[in-house]
Amino acid sequence: MPTLRKKTSRFHINMDSALTRAMMLCVGVLITGTLGFTWIEDWLIWESFFFTLYTLTTVGYDDAEISPNGQRFAAFLMIGGIGSVSYALSQIVQYAATKAVDTEKRMITKANQLSKHCIVCGLGRTGFHIIQRLDDQGVQVVAVDSDEALIKKARDRGIIAIQGDATNDDALIYAGINRAASLAAATSSDSTNAMICLTANALAPDLPISARAEDEDSINKLARAGASSVISPTRYGGEGIADSMLRPSVAEVVYGTHHEGDKKLHFREIPISKENNRAGLSISTLISRHPSIAYIASRNTDGQYTMRPGTEHILEDGDFLLIAGQNQDLAAVERFDPKNQKTAA
Repeated sequence: MPTLRKKTSRFHINMDSALTRAMMLCVGVLITGTLGFTWIEDWLIWESFFFTLYTLTTVGYDDAEISPNGQRFAAFLMIGGIGSVSYALSQIVQYAATKAVDTEKRMITKANQLSKHCIVCGLGRTGFHIIQRLDDQGVQVVAVDSDEALIKKARDRGIIAIQGDATNDDALIYAGINRAASLAAATSSDSTNAMICLTANALAPDLPISARAEDEDSINKLARAGASSVISPTRYGGEGIADSMLRPSVAEVVYGTHHEGDKKLHFREIPISKENNRAGLSISTLISRHPSIAYIASRNTDGQYTMRPGTEHILEDGDFLLIAGQNQDLAAVERFDPKNQKTAA
């Protein structure tokens, strides 16, 4: 990657130099024309400058009086000046087009340097909320969308964003699907989300895929298309509003409906493995270390859940422990290493 950055930098310098030369050439033509008409026609500087612009823009002279020598000078100015202006305009267009392409290359290069990241397809309101939540958890994200305005908005926020059709293989490959931890199909179209699921599933069969369903009738279809989980924002939002009406205290804790401070209950999925030294731990050990955490459930390698595991429950390699609590307490559990008792609680 350092070689690529070096080449890109040198290319930028060349492009900037060419653009600078083109602009200086235009300025030189304007100065030459202004001084030439001032000397030949004995005009004021402003009159000469204005007439030079007349000549270069080819808008016509109307009834302007000019001497034969001035006409000859104007003819040479047209030949050289119009060519210079055309050259400058072509350099500006080329620079703008090249900069856009180079920006895309930089995004792809950044995505290529990531692994275990999340891919979010669709940069609507839901997509940006997903990215914000992932970013709050310290997760690296690559966004994919075909809308140029949304891509620019994402890049302005510091998000690695690939412009392209997420239903095509290339866009997902550029986003690093073969190294990603998960993918979200979050566009506003169920059919598009289904195509994204099919494409992603073909490229990375083991990749967890979360899909957004606008129509509840699409939930099963998206699951058949390869989505590991399907979320209906309409249903989820409706349930949240109903809970806030019927059980406001519960809604405040679960959904965070209270707007003063963070009273929301957060959840985490803790992987259990020999590598992180958590295999063989008992729930009682975790409770003694992290008493403020609620231990919701344990899922084994067969996908079976043990709800509210007892204190004698032993966590095994490959299990996942579902816990709930405040962010700072959950972060302490995530950092906890039984072999390093100095890990912050």
